[in-house]
Amino acid sequence: MQVFVFFVSWFFWTLMVAWFSVNLLKPHYGRPYPVHFKYEPSFFNHFMHWDAVWYTHIAVYGYRNSTVHIPTIAFFPGYPIIMKFIHSLTNKDISFLYILPALVFQGASIYMLYLLLKDLNKKESTIYMVILLFAFYPSSFFGMSAYPVSALNFFAISVFYFLRKNQYLLASFLAGLGTLFGPLAVFLSVVVFFDIVKNKKTADFIKAIPYTMLSIWGFVAFVLYSFYKFKDPIAFIHAQDWWGRPTLLKRISNILMLIPHDIPSHPISTPLGVYEFDHFINLLVMIFYVVIIVLAIDRLPIHYTLFSVLILLEYLWALGGIFINTSAFARLSYISVPIFIALADLLEDYPWLNGVIAPLFFFANFVLEALFVKNYWSI
Repeated sequence: MQVFVFFVSWFFWTLMVAWFSVNLLKPHYGRPYPVHFKYEPSFFNHFMHWDAVWYTHIAVYGYRNSTVHIPTIAFFPGYPIIMKFIHSLTNKDISFLYILPALVFQGASIYMLYLLLKDLNKKESTIYMVILLFAFYPSSFFGMSAYPVSALNFFAISVFYFLRKNQYLLASFLAGLGTLFGPLAVFLSVVVFFDIVKNKKTADFIKAIPYTMLSIWGFVAFVLYSFYKFKDPIAFIHAQDWWGRPTLLKRISNILMLIPHDIPSHPISTPLGVYEFDHFINLLVMIFYVVIIVLAIDRLPIHYTLFSVLILLEYLWALGGIFINTSAFARLSYISVPIFIALADLLEDYPWLNGVIAPLFFFANFVLEALFVKNYWSI
């Protein structure tokens, strides 16, 4: 019951923030929709910005590599497949129906996190504190947009949960299904492999190989599709060149210049004035992420920490190669289940931390969603 209350609270909070943004923030004219879709009139259209538009494009027209402004093959097919099914039923672009699967995944993610923390024998009070932080994570509002964020969360949490139950086949299959929704899910294969071989028995290593291969089946399927469609098995990687293709030294330089590279960021126009801190907030999220990894490094299995570090490194590598800044990190880091397990450990020892982290999450969530809804580039 409490889990349902958290989900409902998150839902109405997200709607309230959207209302605030729509009615009180000044319009942002600098970045129009990359593609114009005539969504049926709805308040939920305010959640269909940026990548959500491209997922709609894929659902309606299929994949294209060079005939649109951004090569759509850069986006993974899991969520567009669901959207295409919805579009085939209605033959209209109805934003709420496109968002509905994300809402379902968000609710399921909250419930699966509850089951995982309960299986880890955390205190009931600690479990609810962590679920609160999960529900109001700075990027949780993507659970009300046609983005695969909440789906990735669901698959990641489910994989960790079913591995604890020694249900390796189900965990591996779900990990593979997750890779259809985004490339970060590929790192779940590392968790699957090391979780099986943690006892260091020869038989476990042999068993781990097929399960690890199964855990990337969606990614392999997308590679085969890319080869069939575009004669390029890694077209989704080559498509990233649209966002920038720096030399290795330039990429490293961009990473090292992270903080000055991100500040100042996009201005926020409000009735009270203009502010510039959306990228700064995402930078704080990244710092928080690193701090939690460091504080919990001796509390978590090594492959849990490895999973979190891989997500961080992939983000930094991507950041060094594109012209956008840290505005995406809150979203990308949300899949990192070990962060929330680590928070459960830390909050049991230091419950006062919730009084520090929760206001930070609420504030960051508010600002980033308000920007996204108003069509600022806070993706």
